[in-house]
Amino acid sequence: MSIAGFGTLAQHLAMQRQMTSVKDDFNRLGQELASGLKSDIGSSVGGDFRALNDIERQLTVLDSYDQSTLDAKLFTGAMQTTLDRLHSMSSNLSESLITTASSGTGGSATTVSDLAMQDFETMVAALNGRSGDKSMFAGAATDGAATISATDMMTHLSAAVAGSATVNDVITAIDDWFMAPGGGFETVGYLGSANQLSPFQLSETESTSVQIKADNAEIRQLLRDTAIAAIANDPGLGLNNTDKLELLDTAGKAMLANQDAIIQTRANLGYSEERIEIAAAGNAASRASFSMAKNDIVTVDTTEVAGQYQAVQVQLEMVYTITARLNSMSLMDYMR
Repeated sequence: MSIAGFGTLAQHLAMQRQMTSVKDDFNRLGQELASGLKSDIGSSVGGDFRALNDIERQLTVLDSYDQSTLDAKLFTGAMQTTLDRLHSMSSNLSESLITTASSGTGGSATTVSDLAMQDFETMVAALNGRSGDKSMFAGAATDGAATISATDMMTHLSAAVAGSATVNDVITAIDDWFMAPGGGFETVGYLGSANQLSPFQLSETESTSVQIKADNAEIRQLLRDTAIAAIANDPGLGLNNTDKLELLDTAGKAMLANQDAIIQTRANLGYSEERIEIAAAGNAASRASFSMAKNDIVTVDTTEVAGQYQAVQVQLEMVYTITARLNSMSLMDYMR
């Protein structure tokens, strides 16, 4: 009787151990099937995590490049939109100035000069625009405005032209304020940095610089020409209609001549935008490659795991059935 009892007890213990093992396999395979990830990565890599760690490091680096590329794309896109607006405004205004100057009508000269003032205010406001938390046209000084306000600028210009005896004197005074080294624009008008904005690092080997600031010559010329047209209505000058028309004609022709420089600036920015897109595509390809390599290490073959899961499920049901039969044995079964 004792021998039979101990044999049956041993069967119970063996079945309990088997049930535990099968249940562990069942739970492990169920988890892998649900998550698609291997439960024991260490076993998968043979205890050598160097390859996996390198892949994850590369993916982390790509995260930083993706963010930098996105920042660059948003920044250059906003800047291109601003330059497009300035280009369009200057093109339309130059046409209006030249047309009005050729008509010889004093009333229309006053109207177009007022329009030039409105455009001047819009241009200055646009140059002080921001992309996210960065000032676009202030160079490295991205936390502040690029220029003083249009109102303050016109106040300085009114002071600069005060006492001018001729139209040429007015034009020279405004040109000196905007364009002369150490002139008014450089000393009080421009608030940004003399240094360019730091390059955007797009990838391990690629970066792009955006070297467009409000003190660029073509932008200063645009502001100068618009200001010349706008100041024609300055009451302190007391210009007659002929003088006003001469100012408008000079400003319009200079503005028209500056169009190519604005277009070239936009083209240079477009080249940077193209490089950003190429870098983004390259980063996406690298990410796909590294992600595939990582998946080869950490993910399971769902078809294979599903088959194993079904097999273990059958095995678990068999263990439960055998265990139930052992548990249903009576005392007489032990005594036989």
